[in-house]
Amino acid sequence: MKKTKSKQIGQILFERGLLSQQQLDQALEIQLKEGGLLGQIFVKLGFVTQEQIEASVFEQTSNTQKLENALLEMGVLSADQLQKAQETQKKQGGMLAKTIVSLGFLGEEDLVSTMVTQFGFPYLQLANYTIDAEIVKLIPRKTAEEFSLIAIDKIGNILTVATADPLNATAQDEIRKITGLNVELFISTFSDINNAITQYYA
Repeated sequence: MKKTKSKQIGQILFERGLLSQQQLDQALEIQLKEGGLLGQIFVKLGFVTQEQIEASVFEQTSNTQKLENALLEMGVLSADQLQKAQETQKKQGGMLAKTIVSLGFLGEEDLVSTMVTQFGFPYLQLANYTIDAEIVKLIPRKTAEEFSLIAIDKIGNILTVATADPLNATAQDEIRKITGLNVELFISTFSDINNAITQYYA
């Protein structure tokens, strides 16, 4: 059980940009030789603070649980379906929301509707929206594809981003780090995001 948690914490810190791949590999090597909890090794080596670890884990867990609870409370997803989606996500990686859709448990429109109703994210139909190609390029294609998002507008120091997973705090942190801008979110479907990425990064 400890081993599983250690892997998760390393992945979370790496995705949030708090650890480099080299630091993660170094800590894993020490864990392999000496044992112990990976989080404690990170702190001992001075890579991160205990506060950063706790904040990262809490934020990751909190955001995921918000979505899970909303889907269950609205009756659009059963407990069995959620469990199956979580098991699939652990094996394949990626976002829980995308896993739920790919398994056919929930349509993209239903997912968007839940996000709008429960969390108040404004919906944007990207097919009807023209984006400035220079704005799109503020976010690298790799990042856009990894987090299912695309930059659509910029006013002052605020970058407007359409995303299929607006609860993903890691994605928001990554965008801020890359662009140095504050982020405003709209929600779109995975299909709309993928189509826009294909169109504007061509």
